[in-house]
Order: sequence, then structure tokens, then C-alpha cells
Amino acid sequence: MIRRNVGWLIGDRVFRLVVGLGVNVWMVRYLGADTLGLLSFSQSVVAVLAILSQLGLETIVVRDLVRRPDEADSILGTALGMRLAGAALTLALSLAAMTALRPGESGPRLLALIFAGATFFQSLDVIEYWFQSRSLVAPFVAARATAFVAISIAKVVALLSGASLQTLALLIAGEFACAALALLIGYRLHGVSPASWRFEPKRALGLLRDSWPLILNSVAILVSMRADQTILTTLRGDHENGIYAAAQRLTEIIYFVPVAMMAAANPTLLRSYQRDGEEYGRRLGRVFSLLFWGAIVIAIGVSALSGWIVMRLFGPGFRAAGPVLAIQVWSAPALFLGVAQTNWFVARGRQRALMLRSVVGAVTSLIANLWLVPPLGARGAAIAMVISQTAAHVLTNLAFPSTRALFRLQWRAVVPTPIR
Repeated sequence: MIRRNVGWLIGDRVFRLVVGLGVNVWMVRYLGADTLGLLSFSQSVVAVLAILSQLGLETIVVRDLVRRPDEADSILGTALGMRLAGAALTLALSLAAMTALRPGESGPRLLALIFAGATFFQSLDVIEYWFQSRSLVAPFVAARATAFVAISIAKVVALLSGASLQTLALLIAGEFACAALALLIGYRLHGVSPASWRFEPKRALGLLRDSWPLILNSVAILVSMRADQTILTTLRGDHENGIYAAAQRLTEIIYFVPVAMMAAANPTLLRSYQRDGEEYGRRLGRVFSLLFWGAIVIAIGVSALSGWIVMRLFGPGFRAAGPVLAIQVWSAPALFLGVAQTNWFVARGRQRALMLRSVVGAVTSLIANLWLVPPLGARGAAIAMVISQTAAHVLTNLAFPSTRALFRLQWRAVVPTPIR
């Protein structure tokens, strides 16, 4: 089951890579480093605040749907209401943040409005949670692929017609609206309807009680991954951030691998934990090993070819992104392990401990970026990413006695020999 579902998710990523890479490369060339820097800066600011629209619910809702499938209408209705309220808060804070960071500039505020508005459509991701809880990957992959193809065609038309930055931003956000509609259709085709969902305040409080550490955890993760672009833009300008963002658009392609694998593996691993702790440890260890060594292979290949990749895809105007990509991709091994370890904490109900690791990553990222960005620019931000991801997802587990068992699982994924 896991292999089939991972195959669907990885297949979706390969499909997106084949179909979308050309469009994205065209868009990067079309925008240039300065405009790309502004677009990426706006997306980064909204992305951090958009955590408030997600509320850390995914793993918690999937867990509850696995445990109590007969209460799906209440669980999904409550989760949807919470996410819509979070989307409204995200919109207000995004506009306020952009006004403070870029005072007197209407363009960045409009971009913030567009990207934050998309979080309302993302609220319907709760349908995806229902599919995940039943290990049904194909329906939501098909829904997202349909939206992706439709928007990719629209982007091509827009680029051919000389569209503005704001129009391209609308199309980027529009993919979420199309995906939401496709998810609704897929849900109805399975004989169920959102009309039966209901919001229960008491359940909302319970979900929030379980998920608030994951909310802070997600905020910390995004700060550790997005603070670099905010600091780069503030200290070195839109151009330097554009160089960094070009490299990051390539590394983000591979970051989907652990997310896809864990989305498919989470329900099976959680059931395994309920049955037998030793079996769970073996299964999670195999996941760690597969993700870590996969990340190493990817990092070696990408770093060796980084200059050639950047020149081929983005052209001479982005030549400086080659060394940035070569450094940035080495954050993948630690990040892959970090995505996988979330299951270990959730299975034990230890979301607060998970949050601590992400806070360590966020603080490390801020300090490292403030230290390395002024002298090194985009390359300094890339080094800071590697440092912060390693500190958050590996070294912190070693530092605390309560998580050294988790560190041993990770260590055996790297060096298959027992440690005590």
C-alpha cells in the first residue's frame, strides 16, 4: 500500500517537473532577478503567516479520522471552520506585515492580498485529509494534477501575451482555487458530500489543544526556511533575493519527496504504532534510511551539476545562482529526516517536543542569516539553511535524553551499526 501510494505521489511530482519546469523556467527568465525577488519576498511573508490558516491540523485530523472514521462529518466540518477562520486572520496580518515592511509601495501589498486570499481555497485541503486517512492517494493527486495542468496552460498564455507580475501572481494563487474545486468533485464521486459536515465548538477546542504545538512548530519551520529571503531582501535588495529564489525553486522540487512519502506512510505507521512498538520502530527506521540516502544521492548529483543546471535553465543573468544551489541542496538530508520524524512525535502525543526542535531551527536560522548574509549574500543564506536544518532535525534529538531513541533511529539510517 505504501509503495503504491508513494508511487502516485512521486509520479505526480515527476509529472509536475516535466510539465511545469519549462513554464517556471520561462517565468523566471521573463521576470528577471529583481522582479523575481519581489515576487518571492511576497510569497515568503505570506507563507509564514499562512500557517495560521492551516493550524497544524493535517496530522491531527488524519489521526482522528483513522481512529474514529464514523465521526468524519464532525471532524471535517470542524476542521474546515477552523481553517476558514485562520485564512481570514492570515489575510489581515499579511496586509499589515507588507505595509510595515514595504511602506508606501502598493505593489507588494497587492501581491500579499492575492497570495493570502488563496488560503481560503486551501481550507478545502481537509478533503485531502479524508483521502489520506483511507490511504486513497490517487483521487487527490488527480485533483491537484488537473488544477496544475489548467493553470500551466493559463501561464503560457499569459507569458505569451506579456502579462504583468500581478496577473502571474493571480494565476499562481488560482491553482489553489482550481484544486479546491477538483477535490470537491473527487469527494462527491466517492459518494459523500460536504453538506453533511458540521462544526462542533467542543471538538474545535480539542483539535486546537492537540494542534497548537504543531502550529508553532510549523511557524518555526517556515521561519527557518523563509527568514532568509526576508533578511536577504532587507539587507541586500530584491536582486540578491532573486538569485537566491531561483536556486530555491529548484531545491523545492526535491523537498516534495519526503512530504509525499510521509503523506502516504503516515496512516500505516500510526496503525503500526498502535499494534506493536517494535514493528513501528523497524518501519520508521526503514523510512529514515530510504529518505536519508535518497537525499544524499540527490545532493551529490545536483551540487556537481549546479552551474550547468542554472545556466541551462535560467541563463547568464542567473549565473550567480549556481554556487547557491550547490550549497543549498545539502540541507536535504537533514530536512528529509525532519519531515519523517514528525510521525514519531505525533504517534506518542509529544507535539510540544516537536515544536522545540523547530524553534531551535528558527533561532539558528535567524542568527546564521544575520551573521552570514551581510558578507556573503545569497551564498550566506544557503549556508545558514544547511546549518539550521541540521541543528533542528538531528542535533537537537541528541541533546535531550527523551529523544535519544529517535536519534538512534536516525543514526542507524546513516550508519547501520548500533549505538548506545
